[in-house]
Amino acid sequence: MLKFFKKHRITTLIILLIVLPLAIFTVAKFVKLDFHSYFLNAKNFYFTSNRLKKGNAIYRVNNWSGVGSFDISFDLLSEKNSYVYTDYDIPYQVTYVCPSDVTCSLDKSTGTVYSSSLTHSDTVTLNVVPTRVYAENETLVIHISAQSTAPYKELISADFEYVVGKQGITYSIDDEAARTYMIFKITNAINYCTVIEAFGDYAVNDLIPNEVYRTLSDANKAKCIGEEITINFNPNTIFIDTTDNLINSSTYTNTTIQGTDYLNSLTFTIEPVSTIAIKFYKVNPSANYTYPNGNATSIVGVSF
Repeated sequence: MLKFFKKHRITTLIILLIVLPLAIFTVAKFVKLDFHSYFLNAKNFYFTSNRLKKGNAIYRVNNWSGVGSFDISFDLLSEKNSYVYTDYDIPYQVTYVCPSDVTCSLDKSTGTVYSSSLTHSDTVTLNVVPTRVYAENETLVIHISAQSTAPYKELISADFEYVVGKQGITYSIDDEAARTYMIFKITNAINYCTVIEAFGDYAVNDLIPNEVYRTLSDANKAKCIGEEITINFNPNTIFIDTTDNLINSSTYTNTTIQGTDYLNSLTFTIEPVSTIAIKFYKVNPSANYTYPNGNATSIVGVSF
């Protein structure tokens, strides 16, 4: 082994000269970050967010429609937790990086997290408008950064990835903290229905355009479905509004909780080019199940 190193001492020296500085740089970088955080915490300085993080967070949203504008909202905070917070104002600056085929705009690029605020927070919203239709399985990535500008600098950021799902079917959840209910919406943008029972001049599996489907009688509409949807959910967390008329035209399954039956899945059909809204009540009203621009996954499972 010694003979080997003597023989290749020049090569070994070159490798060490390349690798050692990189290793030292990496270690120094982490030490610097840790020391920076320690210093700021010692000054009771906390610049945080519910979504942006030091070292860059990554959020992935599946089943994006690939078209249409949407908002990305996040809170900038001056607190470490609900009990520890900064007792002075923190001004900040927000920047973003969007692809060339997307138009992005902030409701504000600068602001201040005021210590006098009861929530010790300030909300920022980025509006995203794609200028083309994204194809199935294609991904749109939006990068957002926020930096405090005084009295100390702290950078937090996140990447928001939107992956296009099956074309035509999209769903979302409208919710907010401190509200007892949420609204689940599913949209079928496919502009035709599929015949499941022959009638008139139509055979099974024929496709009928939406404009013709709208002229059919109710009896014949029932023989041509847009899309069959199944949703599933945990009634320990959310439970469906049983007064919804949709339940009467759906098939469903139950689960028993403490001797009481609760719906935990629903299967129904949705007409072409239409939207169905379903109300769910939340067991924990303080939770926020907004999807896709609040959570990476939907609390309501969907298959079609």
